[in-house]
Amino acid sequence: MRYQNPQLLYFLFAIAIPILIHLFNFRKHKTIYFSSIRFLKEIKEDKRKRSNLKNLLILLSRILAISFLVLAFAKPYIPLNTKNKTTNNVFIYVDNSFSMDAESENGRLLAIAKERARSISKAYPTESNFWLISNDFLAQHSKSTNANAIGNNIDAITTSAHNKSLNQIVNRQASLSTENCHLYIISDMQNSGLQVTELSELDSSTSLYLVPLTANKNSNLSIDSCWINTPLFSNEQEVTIYTTISNQSKTTLKEQAVFLEINGNQKSQQYINLKGEESKTISFTFMVDKSVIQKGIIKINDHPITFDNNCYFTLKHTKKVNVLCINASSNNTAITTLFGNDTALFNFKNSSIKNIDYNALKRQDFILINEVGQFSSGLINSLNKFANNGGSIAIFPPKNIDLTAYNNSLKLLELSTLSELKINNTSIDKLNRNHPIYQHVFDGKLDKINFPIVKEYYQIITQNNSNSIAILTQENKAVFLELFSKEKGLIYLFNSPLHSKYNNFSKHALFVPTLLNMATSSVRVKSIYNTIRPEDYFSSSVIKNNSAIVHLKNDKIDIIPTQKTHLGRQVFYTHNQITENGIYSIEVEEEIIDAIAYNYTTTESKSSTLSISELKQWRGSIGLENIQIIN
Repeated sequence: MRYQNPQLLYFLFAIAIPILIHLFNFRKHKTIYFSSIRFLKEIKEDKRKRSNLKNLLILLSRILAISFLVLAFAKPYIPLNTKNKTTNNVFIYVDNSFSMDAESENGRLLAIAKERARSISKAYPTESNFWLISNDFLAQHSKSTNANAIGNNIDAITTSAHNKSLNQIVNRQASLSTENCHLYIISDMQNSGLQVTELSELDSSTSLYLVPLTANKNSNLSIDSCWINTPLFSNEQEVTIYTTISNQSKTTLKEQAVFLEINGNQKSQQYINLKGEESKTISFTFMVDKSVIQKGIIKINDHPITFDNNCYFTLKHTKKVNVLCINASSNNTAITTLFGNDTALFNFKNSSIKNIDYNALKRQDFILINEVGQFSSGLINSLNKFANNGGSIAIFPPKNIDLTAYNNSLKLLELSTLSELKINNTSIDKLNRNHPIYQHVFDGKLDKINFPIVKEYYQIITQNNSNSIAILTQENKAVFLELFSKEKGLIYLFNSPLHSKYNNFSKHALFVPTLLNMATSSVRVKSIYNTIRPEDYFSSSVIKNNSAIVHLKNDKIDIIPTQKTHLGRQVFYTHNQITENGIYSIEVEEEIIDAIAYNYTTTESKSSTLSISELKQWRGSIGLENIQIIN
């Protein structure tokens, strides 16, 4: 047995008080004369026995009362595992993730966890080595402290946007000390965060104690994400933003208000009803003002878990799409008319295969290869680099093909090959509506649509291991348009030229949305917000000077991120310094040139915890004896 307050055992000396009272409690006797004392002697003997027994019982009760009172204040306890060796190395992990903001019968989980941590530290000798671990993995916690200092560190713990798994915590403990250690895990045991069941190995010198905390079954309404479907927009244009709202509880929620604010002004408000564990996607449509950057927030009012009540985002005016059409001879009228007339959205140019400016290819977003029969090695290398860096390419085969040479070029581009020309009057009858090109083009069913007719075509021979998707398919199962993924870019391959002898696709209504969406989707729409995570980085197309000092700041912090090159582009690493959600400005030479929104991850919005019985079952399944569960 051990005691949390062993110094109070000195008060057991107070047991001497009732003993002294018992010994010195002599009564004064009064002499009374009787003619005969024979009967008095008999009464005296009888009462003496009863009096002695009574005095002994009183003495015993006083001793026990004082002993139990002292022991109660000394707080005795029996160690859970007496087989473990005593240790001077104690690690205490306090889960300070957002799920610990939940309420239990005894208060906020994080407050309870901190109190448990203090009790654990007091149960060890004051000369023990204490380490505190939280989800932030702070450098200041890398050194051991004494009993007094660990209490101050525990008091300083606040809620964090980060999560750490049990494997990461065990590895952290092992990196600080490998000697005989006690590691306490105080957490609500969330599956999404702590991931207890992922632990399969534990050093034999470490004794692991799991201290689970249980929260009340609180209802939680969360904003899961937000996004836009418009790849390009400019001033005085309507934009629709979508968001998903989820009811994480099993209780029906009615008339829940959802607000949209743009640049500090409330733009819209909606009320939604959600059944238990139901998610709904709603949309807000608003007019873009003259600001270069639209700073927005979608928010709800929900308690007690509030970290997922806000979703910040930024929208930026997009540059025009650079489109280049490389022709074998004459320009294609349909392509030139489609892209050349829309000067507000596209920068369009035609180029002959004979005078290609290879430096200009790098500046394009979408390249069309129109009826080019021979690909030079320089063109193939440039197209490969262009696609690998995120560009999109559409290839229309020529009318007369040298199949051997042409297929060799397609193979170098890692595409499917073409077969001999087939003359077969057929029509397109299948359209991949799930692909982003056509996802928002049609409403309702396509039963009464007249599809384009294909008269002559080169059948696309798709390899079994090809990373391709059929976008348009003919009645005879031949693929009219196939899409290939190539690192960060896309390549579209048609099975016939844009010519009336081969098909009427260029004159069909399907031609316009197909090529327009190919071009607009080539401008990779970056996420309208970043998620706070340990290895976070951001990029900005506005930053042109690589040597300039970039500041990421808001009202509370000012960060100078580290500049690196990642996947061929300049990125900026924040090194775990972003801890709060909100909108941060990017400044260069004291001028705000861009803005980035940061949101918390929503992995802990839905509570999924391990019960004590589940923890015991897991412990039994892995067969590790140095794991204890403290209920």
